[in-house]
This record gives sequence, C-alpha cells and structure tokens, in this order.
Amino acid sequence: MKKAAALLASTLLYVGVFLLLFYGSMGRELVLFFLGPPLISAVYFAVVGGLFARHLDLSRRPLWLCMNLIGFLCGWAALLACFPSLLINGAVLLLLLPSAGAAAGVWAVVGLGILLTRRLRSHDAAPEEAPAAPRKEAGPWARRGKKLATSACILLLILAAASLYVAAQGLSSLRPADSYEDEGVHTFVPYDILPVQVRNNGSGRSQRLNSTKTVYMVYYRTSDGSGYQWQAEGGSVRELAVQLYNRGPVDRRVLSIPADNTYITVEAGQTAESYTASLQHRYLLILGLSGGYMLICLTVWVARRCRSQTEKVF
Repeated sequence: MKKAAALLASTLLYVGVFLLLFYGSMGRELVLFFLGPPLISAVYFAVVGGLFARHLDLSRRPLWLCMNLIGFLCGWAALLACFPSLLINGAVLLLLLPSAGAAAGVWAVVGLGILLTRRLRSHDAAPEEAPAAPRKEAGPWARRGKKLATSACILLLILAAASLYVAAQGLSSLRPADSYEDEGVHTFVPYDILPVQVRNNGSGRSQRLNSTKTVYMVYYRTSDGSGYQWQAEGGSVRELAVQLYNRGPVDRRVLSIPADNTYITVEAGQTAESYTASLQHRYLLILGLSGGYMLICLTVWVARRCRSQTEKVF
C-alpha cells in the first residue's frame, strides 16, 4: 500500500510540475517547459528514489517508469484537456516533439549515469576471488523484444540522418525575407479538381508495390484578374477534395520572387518575415531533434563499448 501511494504521489507530482512549468513559460521562453520536467524528475529520482529504496523497499525501476512514462503521458493529457486549441491549430506538435526529445536526452544521460555507477559499485564491492555469478538467460519474448527495439532504433537513426540532411539542405537554401516582394492579399476561387500522381512516401508492402499514389488537387485562381494561381491537396479520396472545393474562396498573400520571376502564396496573416522565420524555426527544430537523437545513440554505443571492455578486464 505504501509503495502504491509513493508511486501515485510521484506521478501526480510530475503532472503538477509539468502543468506549472507550462503555465510559467507561456508567452516566454519554452526551454523551461521542455527541460524543466525531466530535470526535476531526475533530481527527484536521485534523491527521493534512494529514500524510497531504503525505507519502503521500492525498486527504482517502477518509480522511474511511473514518473517519466505514465506521468509524461498524463501530463500531456491534462495539458490538452486544459488547452484543446493546441489540437486545433497544430501547435501541439511544436511542443510535443522538442518536449519528448528533451525528455529522452535527460533520461538517456540519467540512465547511463545509473548504469555506470552500478557497475563501478559492483566492482568495488565484490571480493577479488569471488566467482562471477552466472548470467541469466533471457526468455524468448525478451529476446524478441530486444531485437524489435534494436531494429526500431536503427530505423529511427536512419530517419534522423535523412531528416538532418533534408533540414540542412532546406536551411542552406532558405531565401532571406528581403528577397520577396509583397503583392498583397488576394482572393483565390476554386475552379477545378484533378487527380495527380505523386510519390508514395509510405512504408511497408504498399510502398513496395506502388511507388506512386493518386491524390486529388484543388486548383484556385484569383478573382480580380491578376492571374495568380494556387493549388491545395485534397487527399487521396475525391470526396475530401470536393469538401475542400465546396468551402469556397480562400484569401492568401502573394509573395513574388523577382530574382526568379516567380511567386509563392502564404497565409493571409503571414508576411515575408514571418514566413521565413517559421521555415527557419521548423528546420532548426528538425536539426535539433535529429542531432539530439543521433547524439544519444552515439552515447549509448560508447557506453556499451566501455561496459564490454570493463567486463573483459574484470
């Protein structure tokens, strides 16, 4: 009963800290929200987790899982319940991705620190002539889970490397804001729906069998005779494109590019400065997440190499 109460209190504490840090960082620096919960939980785990282990005989593993897995999910559920608009405008992704990346980085560092500390303590405490305990064989489900986890990590590593390359290319080719000329906001009226073959970016058997897929594009043109055109993807189902078509005219801002004699359209409320700033923020976010994941993988690999060398010595 005491163990369950300790786990519940720790989880609720994480959720409370999560919400308080979000309220405290709204409209200001979000770094406090991204790094605060995992860092505070790491300190709590190191200090209070030792007290629980000594006085309640509570293992550190369930405490860590309850706080940083269940608490993390419950914190986001409570946050979305308090701010449902995050789901409507898509801002949840701009918060969830860096939050999960920061949490994964802190968890990896703390986990490696605990692992190395235990290894050093076990070597110091064991007598020199004591025979090594036989290693327990892992069950078939454990071996399968380990293989699946390894495969998932490798796939994520490949995805992170590809995302890092794409983000670096996009950041290097990003035009400055002064290279655009504002042509004002125009009203675009839908006039046609056409199927278009695009590359199939899916995965698995469907991607191997079909390298392309059909999507329905909704085509727009200005109603003032300026000649500007714009197109929006309506999805792979024609009914969805028809729904987009029936929504009627759309106001968009036209930004011309004199150097290439072309133009682009953005949201009516955007400007050249906000458009380039949003792209830059997106690329930097992808660079940070991809680079952080690759750094975590490198750290884990180095730690495993050090562990294997230590086992050979002892």
